Amino acid sequence: MGRLPKKTNQNLDFRSTKDNAWYTVGKVSISKTKNILTVRFAGFDKEDDEKFSVKDFKTVKELDDFLNRFRPACVQLQDKDCADLSRGFEVCALLDQGEEDKKFYDGIIESISRKRHRRKGGGETCSCAFVVGWSEGPKASSTQQMGIEGICKLEQGSPLFDQALAYFVKMSSKQLDLVSNENQLPVKKKFKVNFQV
Repeated sequence: MGRLPKKTNQNLDFRSTKDNAWYTVGKVSISKTKNILTVRFAGFDKEDDEKFSVKDFKTVKELDDFLNRFRPACVQLQDKDCADLSRGFEVCALLDQGEEDKKFYDGIIESISRKRHRRKGGGETCSCAFVVGWSEGPKASSTQQMGIEGICKLEQGSPLFDQALAYFVKMSSKQLDLVSNENQLPVKKKFKVNFQV
């Protein structure tokens, strides 16, 4: 008998336009009558939602930049995943700047101080220290040391598995085509002149 396929991660992360930190998306919804996309963050209130209109994008680059704010949700690393990390590994990690200011930004593992894992009751606890070099956020180009509990693995793939997001991108592309066609100058007709000798 065959094995069941491994459950795929069908959640999204979104890099907020407010602080450029990464948040797990609770729900992406679209108002098809108004072509408004709403991003609701997991564990946050409605007033933290971010809304976007198909008319927000004036160029293909703006739409691409918006789409690049989405990605398949990162996976929190567990103690047993420590051996999978190495110098140069790209991660999303917790930038802890105080009790109320804990946000996730992308970074790269700069170094690892390996320590023996503690084992108790069949489980293991990672005691290693990881130095993350921030590639974005308020501490970009600086480093921070942390344990594995603050590190998430980036997942590969397109965020367009989300139907609401895919529909919104399609409608935004159509809107860009309309605007592009409206802004084109009328083409002058070329006349063919026949000279007779």
